[in-house]
Amino acid sequence: MNPVDFAFILGQIKGQTDFLALHVLGEPLLHPQLALLLEKCQQETLRVNITTNGTLLKSRMPVLFASSQVIRQINISLHCITDSKVKQCLNPASYLTEVFDFISKAISSTSILINLRLWNITDEKDSAQQHNEYILKELENFFCLPYRLKNELTPGQGIRLHPKVFLSQNRRFVWPHTAETGSNDRGFCRGLRDHVAILVDGTVVPCCFDAEGDIDLGNIYLQPLAEIVTNARASAMRQEFSRRRALEGLCRRCTYKQMFEAAGRPQPIWPPQFNQLAGQYSSESILGGDDQTIAKGGRNST
Repeated sequence: MNPVDFAFILGQIKGQTDFLALHVLGEPLLHPQLALLLEKCQQETLRVNITTNGTLLKSRMPVLFASSQVIRQINISLHCITDSKVKQCLNPASYLTEVFDFISKAISSTSILINLRLWNITDEKDSAQQHNEYILKELENFFCLPYRLKNELTPGQGIRLHPKVFLSQNRRFVWPHTAETGSNDRGFCRGLRDHVAILVDGTVVPCCFDAEGDIDLGNIYLQPLAEIVTNARASAMRQEFSRRRALEGLCRRCTYKQMFEAAGRPQPIWPPQFNQLAGQYSSESILGGDDQTIAKGGRNST
């Protein structure tokens, strides 16, 4: 997404959210004009949440620290090094050294919150679990913890490692577009209650898991966000989720909704102010593709 379009969207969502998450699917630190985008967020008094695999934290540290006043939280997906494809080109020890160096400097010189994620639990004992044990041990050493993390962690809940650093562990999430996902119409979701996602072409979708734009609610370049999130399709989705039912096919395939089953009573629905609104970059935009490439590439981000 180029800065001009980004600024237009910020103007459209102004007054309807306090936070902006720079992700749907992809690596936001790859964006060549990240500093400018963060500057525009600061001009609109929006706090930013960033989700990253952490591989670019070292090279992007100057940009992130220079914009630290606008960045609320950085989520670092430590589980990326347990992926078989990633392990072929990334040394786990070197990766963690760079992540820990970033954390040390961030907590000593900024107010940024750090959320470390190990979202790769499965029912099988595989190499990922072995890597998790290694990561947990390194965290224990780095933070000088007097206890074993594997004995303290509860899937779906976080643990504080430092006043500004948190660790969470959860089950491996399968993107609902993939063939291996099943279908289940039971469950609850916070999509369209406290967040929506905006894809690079302006398409508004219920949540950040709809990276392909399957549930096209409207386009923010063509109509106000308030109209889009209160239209018939969006309203029907919220009403059905209030009954613990998934209306859309993508939602039925999504396994993340099961995490809300024990979350209690749903929160009030729109029009109360969103707490978060997510924005997406396309891989073509991140890598410097021109307008024609972006249009051809569609909404995806990798």
